[in-house]
Amino acid sequence: MQTSELERVVTSAQCRVFGWPQASNDAHRQVLATIIQGFDHADASVLCEPGLARTSKSPPDIVLVDTTAGIHVLEVKGHALDQIEAIEPGGQLRFRYDHGTKTKSPVAQVRNAMFDIKNATEQGIDSDLLLPFRWWVVFPRIQRSAWRDRWGPEGYCPPEFQFADDLPRLADQIRHAGQKQLANTGIPRWPAEQLAAVWRAFGDSAVLYPQSDERETRRIPEGLLGELFDEAAETYKTLSDEQQRLSEQDWLEGPRLVRGVAGSGKTIVLANNLARRLQRTHRARSLFADELPAERLLVVCNNRSLVPFLAKKIGLAYGQRTGAPLPDRSVEVMCYNQLIWQLAQKGLWRYQKIGEASDDIRAANYLQSLLESKRSDPEAIKPLQYDAIYVDEGQDFHEEDFRILTELCRVAPGREPNLYVFYDDAQNLFGRKRPNWLSVGLNVRGGRAHVMAQCFRNTQAIVEAAFNVLYGTRADGTGTVPTKEFGDIAGLAEKQLIVDDAGFWRVRFAVRTGQTPKLTVTTNPAAEAREIVTRLRWLIEDQRVRPQDILVLSMSQRRIEAIAPAVAAAKIPGVDEIHVAFREQDRLLGRRSTLTLSTTASAKGYDAYCVLLASANEFEGDLRGRINFYVGCTRAIEYLEVFGHRNEGLLAEWERVLAGQTGS
Repeated sequence: MQTSELERVVTSAQCRVFGWPQASNDAHRQVLATIIQGFDHADASVLCEPGLARTSKSPPDIVLVDTTAGIHVLEVKGHALDQIEAIEPGGQLRFRYDHGTKTKSPVAQVRNAMFDIKNATEQGIDSDLLLPFRWWVVFPRIQRSAWRDRWGPEGYCPPEFQFADDLPRLADQIRHAGQKQLANTGIPRWPAEQLAAVWRAFGDSAVLYPQSDERETRRIPEGLLGELFDEAAETYKTLSDEQQRLSEQDWLEGPRLVRGVAGSGKTIVLANNLARRLQRTHRARSLFADELPAERLLVVCNNRSLVPFLAKKIGLAYGQRTGAPLPDRSVEVMCYNQLIWQLAQKGLWRYQKIGEASDDIRAANYLQSLLESKRSDPEAIKPLQYDAIYVDEGQDFHEEDFRILTELCRVAPGREPNLYVFYDDAQNLFGRKRPNWLSVGLNVRGGRAHVMAQCFRNTQAIVEAAFNVLYGTRADGTGTVPTKEFGDIAGLAEKQLIVDDAGFWRVRFAVRTGQTPKLTVTTNPAAEAREIVTRLRWLIEDQRVRPQDILVLSMSQRRIEAIAPAVAAAKIPGVDEIHVAFREQDRLLGRRSTLTLSTTASAKGYDAYCVLLASANEFEGDLRGRINFYVGCTRAIEYLEVFGHRNEGLLAEWERVLAGQTGS
């Protein structure tokens, strides 16, 4: 079955279907379509490769959640009979591949997945578990009779094995198995609270899934970077315990501060926590026939380019929890300057253009106007306020901005403002001092602050090299090096998340290993642009890297404007569009078949499997240059190459850091 055929089945289905684009081969798609069509009613849900919240194991191929059939876990083996060389003791099958043989136990694989789901569900309920859990192994390319002819009538063939000729009756068999157990309980359907526990067990991992409009299914030779990136996109589908725990928290009793290192998943937590809040409030309103007032929710960031990315992640998170699209006007997502402008249009204050006055003065003027309006006509302000405000990339905000946002929160008598700030000191592009939270009206003590100290995005080699440039461990004495307080160096060292190795910081907070970053130096800007084009050709044509998996970054718009024409003129096959991010700030970065070029500032909050960081010599050794360099490097998930055309700025320092990292 082709992807387009499965898409038609999904589109017309009445049941809820999640993750169907993850079905990457014909056999998987065929069985998935069979289950969807066999349980095509509103009380059934079909999940394709769903990741449990609290395990890093490979997800099962298909999970059916049905109010009468129960929970059924299916493993699909798309092998032909002649690819199975032997059945070994314990039901292990020896499969033949082009590069050799491999022994697998599909029964153990699917049973383990089933029990993982069952155990996670049991942990989420207070009563005895009634739900039935069953497993099945499906061979859609093998006839049952052929199996018996090959292995004999006494050959290994448990009743849970299903074959190609069983597919027309597979749904009925599954339904009958569940309903038989249901009849023994004397209840009409399985308990709703236990079914809900199954959903909680799967967590909120939709924000990690590659979407079908971004990553078409393909088959490429092994060993290429394109295969590495595709594999990473397919396997990174599980939230960490920390991410899941923060996603689940109900933040109704005042402010929260979530600090974290780059790549720790702060935006993931923001999207999931907000989606859960929306789900709870919509459910509560439906119970009371919409008599409860709808909440006004705001997500705000300082980077305009990040807005469509945040909106997309929130929609994905809400869709996984409810199976429905995000309701219109349920949450506003905008950049801070847009918020200021909108409130000016509503008469709250006079809008001041960026650059018209310093950030300090502009913020102070806005705050003064807001406070005067609240004193003179408090009722007029209430429609402009929000029940909760989520602030992403909070380090970009001025201290007075937080006072403004605090005042824009609706606060019931005796309560505190629901302002939730996600913050990373090390990505503070403007070099701003961390606010005194109490002075801006936010009490984040008593368990309201959390530090996310593990990096899941970047490899250890990438984040370690960038971290040492940020803190100038190989600086030549010129420029400015951040203080230890800037990124909480003392806290990281105390927790052994970084270790001082003779003046070089060894990073221990990244969970993945990977290849060492690279450096390429040319003789002039034009040569550098040509070298970047050469590298793009190698990545896209030779290594089969998808264009949307690449970011070309630099410190200045001027340098990107010079590189973009050279890239466009190269007409690299597979690149349908060149997107210069700061020209079109309201468009999502990393769209399918699109190669994105951006400043480090415009790309903050995004990531890509491959980053080419241009003109490192233009990143100066001051605080602003170091932070921008760190932000640029930590956009890279797997592959980072830094380019330059003069031995100055942070280019020479990067070379010394790479030598220190490898011990050369």
